[in-house]
Amino acid sequence: MTHTSGRKRGRVMSRVVTAAIAVALMGTAAGTAVAAPATTAPAGTAAKATAKAGTAKPKAAPRKGIAAPQGILSGSNPSFSLLAVDDLGLLWDYEPNGRGNFEDRSLSGSNWDGVSAAIQVDTDRDGRTDGQYLRGFDGKLLFYPGGDAPKQAIGPGWNIYDRMLSPGDLGGASPSDILARDKSGVLWLYLARPDNTLSDRIRVGGGWDQYTDIAGRGDLNGDGLNDIVAKDRSGNLWFYKGTGNTNDPFESRVKVGGGWDIYNTLVGTGDVDHDGRSDLLARDKSGVLWLYSGNGNQSDPFNNRTKIGGGWNEFRLMF
Repeated sequence: MTHTSGRKRGRVMSRVVTAAIAVALMGTAAGTAVAAPATTAPAGTAAKATAKAGTAKPKAAPRKGIAAPQGILSGSNPSFSLLAVDDLGLLWDYEPNGRGNFEDRSLSGSNWDGVSAAIQVDTDRDGRTDGQYLRGFDGKLLFYPGGDAPKQAIGPGWNIYDRMLSPGDLGGASPSDILARDKSGVLWLYLARPDNTLSDRIRVGGGWDQYTDIAGRGDLNGDGLNDIVAKDRSGNLWFYKGTGNTNDPFESRVKVGGGWDIYNTLVGTGDVDHDGRSDLLARDKSGVLWLYSGNGNQSDPFNNRTKIGGGWNEFRLMF
């Protein structure tokens, strides 16, 4: 399906994401500033290095496959809309249709020119987005819970990170933990508190600058723990199994396969096809978006890809 504009949907996400977010990034946020990125040694115990190779048999390069299976929303994996910001600063909402594709897009906001990074989170564990962490180009991070609720200032200095995402709960206590990679290649973990502020950062490990993309939302291998994948500069995709231990959140990596250098963006929004397993979205360099439906296998976690549609290179942010 190409992403032509369509009807406005009365979904929770449409209420959460508004033009007020962009305004809040200009300094109108309220709340307590905490957990700004440290410039000295962070709190927490350093985890083992997670950049060593696993022993799984490599998989063939990505290829066109059969359609994702139909199903119903089940299990503990979230199912978020795919949100995308175009070059005009407009925010578009693509709601999954449960059949491996999306409904017609709806306009959810404007004036997103000031947003440099955005992360959707599920704070009440109902599987739907109900808040966002947003970073402005000035490096300030805030949390926006939606509606008329005040915007919480998290802190300045977040421009030291070149990649930010939330796979979900990585330590058993919060549904919205944040991973952030600094420009020296060190990956850090921030635990979310009930009031949406963040803990001091915990060092996951170095060497993550070998990856051009890191993505993941929810459980990819069916063990109940949240996982991520990372694409290296040679086009290999690696799977990092979650451990549930905040001081050592991932097991050693396992190689999924090569050929992923055809993609310039990987996005995890959870369960797109509503079969109870988390999936992966990948945009290739020609602007075509592909769905990799999750199958619960640790060494080969995705089914063959399914084409969603072209024209997606108009977006500078997808989350």
